[in-house]
Parts: sequence; structure tokens; C-alpha cells
Amino acid sequence: MSQAPSTSMSSSNFQSIFNAALKAYEKKTKKDLLAHPLAAQLQACNSPADILLVLQDKVKEFDQSRSADERLSRWLDPTIEVLYAFSATLGEGVGLIFSPAKVIFAGAGVLLLAAKDVKASQDTLIDLFERIENFFKRLESYTAVRPTDVMTDMIIKIMIEVLNIFAIATKEMKQSRAKMEDALKRLDKLTQEEARMAAAETLRLTHIITNGTPTRPTIGEQRRRHEMFVITLSFGRRIFNALAGNESRRSLREWVFPPDPSTNHNIACDLHHGGTAQWFFQGSMFGEWKSTGSLLWIYGKPGSGKTVLCSAIVQDIVALSEAGSASMAYFYFDFRDLNKQHIRNLLPSLLIQLSAQSDPRRDILSRLYLAHDNGEKKPRVAVMTQCLRDMLTIPDQRPIYIILDALDECPNSSGIPSPREQVVALVKDLVNLRLPHLHICVTSRPEFDIRATLGSLALHSVSLHDESGQKQDIVDYVHSVVYSDSETMMKKWREGDKKMVVDALSEKADGMFRWVFCQLETLRQCLPQSVRRTLNELPKSLDETYERVMMEIKKANQVHAYRMLQCLTVAVRPLSVAELAELLAFDFDVAKDGIPELNSEWRWEDHEQAVLSTCSSLITVVSVPDEESLVVQFSHFSVKEFLMSDRLAMSTGDISQYHISLGDSHTVLAQACLGFLLRDPDVANGADRAPLAQYAAEHWVTHA
Repeated sequence: MSQAPSTSMSSSNFQSIFNAALKAYEKKTKKDLLAHPLAAQLQACNSPADILLVLQDKVKEFDQSRSADERLSRWLDPTIEVLYAFSATLGEGVGLIFSPAKVIFAGAGVLLLAAKDVKASQDTLIDLFERIENFFKRLESYTAVRPTDVMTDMIIKIMIEVLNIFAIATKEMKQSRAKMEDALKRLDKLTQEEARMAAAETLRLTHIITNGTPTRPTIGEQRRRHEMFVITLSFGRRIFNALAGNESRRSLREWVFPPDPSTNHNIACDLHHGGTAQWFFQGSMFGEWKSTGSLLWIYGKPGSGKTVLCSAIVQDIVALSEAGSASMAYFYFDFRDLNKQHIRNLLPSLLIQLSAQSDPRRDILSRLYLAHDNGEKKPRVAVMTQCLRDMLTIPDQRPIYIILDALDECPNSSGIPSPREQVVALVKDLVNLRLPHLHICVTSRPEFDIRATLGSLALHSVSLHDESGQKQDIVDYVHSVVYSDSETMMKKWREGDKKMVVDALSEKADGMFRWVFCQLETLRQCLPQSVRRTLNELPKSLDETYERVMMEIKKANQVHAYRMLQCLTVAVRPLSVAELAELLAFDFDVAKDGIPELNSEWRWEDHEQAVLSTCSSLITVVSVPDEESLVVQFSHFSVKEFLMSDRLAMSTGDISQYHISLGDSHTVLAQACLGFLLRDPDVANGADRAPLAQYAAEHWVTHA
């Protein structure tokens, strides 16, 4: 019987198709990829580590910032390993003098070089690499078992599409991203097709193995069936595990419903400047904490940069986590978000993060899920705490890092025990487990109740505002702002003015980044002739700084500003720009039966301008991942604290009118919500015309 011809690509066919792809690349980019100097460097590489070194040099040329280097390198390292191993798995069947892996990474390197001088290209590139990462992760399935001929053909098509994407990105980096998006959609479609083909191939092979042929198989056929059986088991197991794992993670997340700490983390990372906290990372204390299971407590006065340092620590540990040498879970307590202030918010977040990085830990959480009627019942805090202990005490684990920021923003005013006391007790409980692989880091103000417990538990502690390295970071930050600002009056200052500002702010900062930021906001508007006078009149503290901001609010805007500050203080969740602007359109002077009128003429077309028009130094507008609208929040915890303080209530003059009473503020927001729900004719016209509809419907009773 003659053997049926193979439907897969022969070595020559593959080479001709790949050569055609390289010519298409050259046509798009005007670059001969194999003749590029980078290609010669990659051709000389004999291992994934060699390739990584070459491409890391290109990353450094692309962007000198530490964050770009880390984010791109974290993508490159595992991807190189998978692609290199996959090329070896394909073997001579698709062999080229220049391997597929090296071609792909030559394209990536040329793209990095093309993008290095393009403004705002960093996020675009990282987004691109993360979008194609899913395909490379799927390739890992084929590094253990050689793919079948049919699957090899499909994967080669996908690799060529990746090369095409690099070509388009290299060409279009300075122009529209539309063509790149089209190419990414094609890649997504091919990847989905590959997944379906993998499942179909598994069924086909299973059928052949099960039914075989009616005649007695030869020894060669038996050997081939055994080989197909191994392949089928591998495919089936990997596909089943992937699908089951995804479904399990989704069910567990929906059950415990954790808040997302990455929103806080990303905002904090955006505040990094060149060399942020290098003094800390290069010091012996950080190295000792990373290598020894212990508690590191970082404390500092308001505005001393604790959250920014915490985000830098998370970024450092992320590299270990993504390399598979450690696990990490982090959480940011947040005075602006009720969903990030309690132990019942913290525990679900830690459990989900840790379970996602380990099958045994996920099994522990899954058993808890089953014990609660398959997720029909919610777990108690004590049960979740025990679940966390069980995860942490699994034998023979790699290092686990738990990082908690702003413990002082966890309330300490109500409940027995209070929310803060519960979290402090949890930290004490975890430290007392004395696990050599458990590393805990907590940042906070040095509040008495926190110091009383953490002060004795912490093997390492840092008083941030007293550290000489932190003070030098402030000097570097001020210097960077003053000498790089090209948008404000600073660009007109004389060299002597700039030096005077750097020296004065550095000397008076007292370890507080927040104080420096506020003074720079004022100084940026100063003409050269008024710089010295403004420096001589600088407020000495954050309280004085905030008082000065309030004194400068124009009389016509004072009621508007106060109502906005009231709403931000007691809002159940962060308010969007549109929601807050809508709240400011209520006329309380014509209230009927305590319900204010919504005056449509007071609605601003530009919501952001409506919000920022009075006291922009006290509030900020930020974007939140997965949210379409911008969110308004206090620019710092110390602002809300000052507004509610007795210090402000007892201030002399008009400044005391800005003191926030919680009862009065809840009343204002309840009245506005009811005014909206009962009287606004736009409610029936949909959310686009009525941005406050959802908040008012869900939360008016809470404020009432």
C-alpha cells in the first residue's frame, strides 16, 4: 500500500513561505531584517540567555527609565525561553539557517530601535507585546511534545503574522495605530483557530487510537499509535487543565469578589521619577528583608512618599514573581474607597492573588468554595484568615511576599475591634507563624496604635522622612521639575532663580514630598521677579498650605467648592467627573420640602472644568483601568484629614467655614440624590443624559 503524502509543509516549503514573509517585512519597513546588524548579533547567540542580553541592550536604548526596562524585560525573558524551546521542538522539519525564534526577536529589536525617539511610545509597545503574549504562552504546550503536522502549519502562520505585526508597528509607530490594531485582530483570530484545531486534533487522534484499522497493526503502526497516544494525552491534559483552571479562577474571584489593588498601584507608579528610591534598594536592609522571612515596617509623616516607595517595592518583587522564583500579593488601603478599608476587603484580595500563582493554594481556596455550598454562601473573616494560614504553611514553598500600603488609612474610629485593629491583629498573627519563606512589608504613618504592635514585631523598620536617601530623592525631584518644566513660568526663570528654588524647597521640605508638590504648584505660576518673595512666604506645614489654598478660593465660588468637598468626603465610592459635576448643578436655595432643584442651566459642558475650577490643588482627576470615565479624588489623605480636623474647625476667620461635618455632608448628598431621583426629567432618557442615575439609586439610602 502506498503511503499518503504529508499535508504539512516540507522544509523547503516552510523556508519559501518564511522568506516571503521577510520580503513583505522589508517592503513595509524598508529594512532587510536578516542583513540588519541586530540579526548578526542574534545569529551568534547559542542560548535564550544570550538572546535576552542582546535585546535588553535595545530596551535600554529605547528608554532609560527603570520602569520601562523592567516592564519590557519581564515580557522578553519568558517569551524568549518559550520561543527558543519551541524552535528546538520543530527541529529540522522547519529548519532555517536563521531560526524562527531569532527572526521574531530580530523584528522585536528593530521595533525597539525605531520607537526610541517617539514620544509616548513606551506604553504603546508594552501594550503591543502584552497583546501577543497570549500566543507565546500557548506555544509552551508544544515545547514538551512535538506538534502534529497540521498544528505545525497553523503555528507557522501565526508566527508569520507576529512578524507582520512587528513590521506594521515599526512603520506606523509615528502615525495611526489603526493598521496595527487590524493586524492584532488577525492574530487573535488565528490564535483562536489554533485552539479549536488543537481540540479537533485531539479528538481525531483519539478516534484513530480507539478504532484503529480492521487488520492486525504492524509493529511500526503500533509504535506510531503509541506516539499519537502520548501526544493526545498531552494535548487533552493541557487543554482540559487550561479550561478548568480558567473556570475555577473565575468562579473563585466572583465568589470572594476582591477589590482591585492594581488601580492604586498604577497611579503610584506614574509618580515615579528617575532613580526613585534607589538608596533604599541598594541598602542592606532591603536585601536582608528579601532574603529572610520577616516584617519590614516603613513609616513616615503625612506626604513623605510612603505609597510611591511601596509601589517601587511591588515592582521589584514583581520581577521575582513573574520569573517563578517567588509569589507575591499586595494591597493598598485607601481612604477614598470604602472597598479598600477593611479586613473583609484585604483577605479576598490576598487569597485570590496567592491562589492564582499556585495550584496547591488554589486547591485550598476551592475546597473552601465547595464547603460553602459551591459559593452560594460567603465566608466569614475568621474562615478566610484560616484559609490564608493554610496557603502560607504549605511545605516547601518558594518565598512569599505580602505588601500592604497605608495601614493608617484603615479606619480606627468605630467597631470593637475597629477595622484597623483587625488588620494589625492579622499582621501579628502572620508574623507569629515564623515562616522562613514569608516576607511582609507594611507602610503607614507612625500612629500610636500601629507603632505599639508593629514596632516590636518588625525585624526591620524605616523612618522614611528621616532617611538621608529620601531627602536626596526630594532634591532630585525638585531639580527635575524646575529644570524640565517647559509649559509654565518656570521656563522664564533665570539660573539663579532655579537654584534658589531647589535649595529653598529642599531645605524646608522636612522629608515631605507632598509639601514640596504643593509649593511647586504655586511657584510654577510665578514671574521671575516674584520668585524670591514667594519663597520667603512659603507655608511651613501642610496645614498652612491647605489654609492658603482655601483662602485663595474666590468668594463667588466658595459655596460651590465647599459642596464639592462635602460630596468627596462622604461618597460611598469614588465619584466620576460627570457625577460630581451633576451634583454641583443642584440649587439648594430653592429646595422644596428639603429636596433641592436640579438646575439644568448650571450643568457645564466640560465636566472636568466644572470640577477643577475652584480648588484644583486639593483634588485630582485620575483615570482608572477598566473604567471609561475619569474619577475625582482628594489629592492626598492629608487633605481629607485636614478638612475634618478640629484644627480647621477652630481656625480664625473665614477659613473655618470649610470644616467638614460628616452628618451635614451625608445630608447634602442624600438630598441631592433624592432631588435627582424624584424630580429630574432626564432620568428616563438614559445614563448618557443622567450621569448620577446609578449612584443615586444605589446609595441615597446610605447617605440618608
